[in-house]
Formats: sequence, C-alpha cells, structure tokens
Amino acid sequence: MLHEEPDFTLFERYLKKLAPLTDEEWGQLKEMLSIRRFKKKEIFQEAGKKCKVVGFILEGCFRSVKMHDGQERTFDFAIENEFITDYHSIITQTISAVDIIAVEDTVVACVDATRLLQLFDSTFSWQKVGRHLAELVACYYQERLITSYYEAPKARYEKLMEQSPELFLRIPHHVLANYLGMTKETLSRLKNPSA
Repeated sequence: MLHEEPDFTLFERYLKKLAPLTDEEWGQLKEMLSIRRFKKKEIFQEAGKKCKVVGFILEGCFRSVKMHDGQERTFDFAIENEFITDYHSIITQTISAVDIIAVEDTVVACVDATRLLQLFDSTFSWQKVGRHLAELVACYYQERLITSYYEAPKARYEKLMEQSPELFLRIPHHVLANYLGMTKETLSRLKNPSA
C-alpha cells in the first residue's frame, strides 16, 4: 500500500488527456485533494446517505452494491486510475441507493463534490474535463444497461474476460458470479470447461 507521499502523476495525466489543463489549473484541484485509505470491506459510500465525495483510485478496487429483495447485488467495479462516486446522488442531491465497498485495501484521492463541480465551472479547460467525464459515465452506463438486458451470462463472462481479466485475480469468485448474474458453480464451469 501507499505509505509515502501520494503520487498524483497518473491522475494528472488522465485529466490532461481530457483537456489541456495548465499547471496552475491542475494545482487548483491538487490543493483540494485528500488521501483516504480503506480497508477491505470498508464502505466508501453508504446507501441511504447523500454522496458528497468524488474519488480517484490510486491503488485498490471497489464494488458497487444494491440490495434487491433482501439480496446483495454487485453491479459494478472500479480499479486503479478510475473514478469512484455515486454521480446520481451528487447531481440530483438525493440519497444514494448503493453501497460502494472496498474489495481490497484501497487508496483514494478524494475531493469534495461541491467544490469539484464549482471547479468545473471556473475555466474552459475545467468545463471540458467535466463534460468529458459526464460523457464517459453516460456511455459506460448505457453499455452496461444494454449488456445486462440483452446478453446472456456466458457472453457477459466472455466480455469481462476480454476487457478486464485482472478482475478474475482480484475479485472473490462468489462476487464475480453475483455481478455476472450466475451461480458460482456456473462461473466455475465457464472458467474450467474441461473440469
């Protein structure tokens, strides 16, 4: 885990790919960042509370969970160099319907959501960053929605293996099965077809 001074280089590069931020503009955000460390199974965002923080994962992994008919349903993961938050809660100013839980010990660069939204309004470059992030989120969730409605569990498994094979090494077997909408036995058969 990170114990020394956090390295925001990858975060800075990520944002500068979205818009030509000056060093001064990057410095505005950097001053707002705080580092939070989460132990495995610790909650980043709790269902029933408003989300007030946007995080950028420096190290580790989270899963997003919603309770349905008394059962926990994992519907998303986020790993290093990805954002983590409940955008719906922030934008609508309503309570979150999801829990965001650390899958492993995780280190996050956090910023207050209200301050970040104000920053997005401050310059053209920050407006561009905000717009690009909103577009990426919209495209991602549309793809996820289509996948969950129209693809069979086996196709979802194959796509996940292709796009994020590292998750199979990091996420507990039963959690991956839950995410894919199948039993852990079915997932075992897909992973080991000759067994």
